[in-house]
Amino acid sequence: MTPLVTFQDKLMKPVLKTLSTALLATGLMASPAVAGQKMLMLLSAPAAEAQAFNLVLANQLQASGHGVHVVLCGEAGDVALKAVPDAATKAVTPQGMTVRSLLEGLLKKGGTVQVCAIYLPNRKLQADALMEGVSAARPQDVAAMIADPAIKIMGQ
Repeated sequence: MTPLVTFQDKLMKPVLKTLSTALLATGLMASPAVAGQKMLMLLSAPAAEAQAFNLVLANQLQASGHGVHVVLCGEAGDVALKAVPDAATKAVTPQGMTVRSLLEGLLKKGGTVQVCAIYLPNRKLQADALMEGVSAARPQDVAAMIADPAIKIMGQ
């Protein structure tokens, strides 16, 4: 029996792997963070545990003076909906935080959160479906951040 191949397995994982490889090759991901450096996190991991891990890091970076911009895509974007899915509200150990509370904390600390440009249209949703403080990213803006050598890029 052949396993069901999801959109993320078929398209997103190879794209993110290629992007990560290119970023490592150019040294953009290998350089250490400089105080106050801008950070771009591309988050498409579907599992709450992976989302929480990345958002814990984003919160730590924001709290230490870095400007953090998170772009959520795929199932990771679901946490930014007003009608949040159950998985985003379940406690993730060891701190008992939820993915949603981590996202809210990042926004309160001044982080920027967006969903990728294809997230809303593929769910037949409008921007008003997103929680307060979250918007849809424009591809040209995200591409400009990726091309900017002053911005450190992280992703999962």
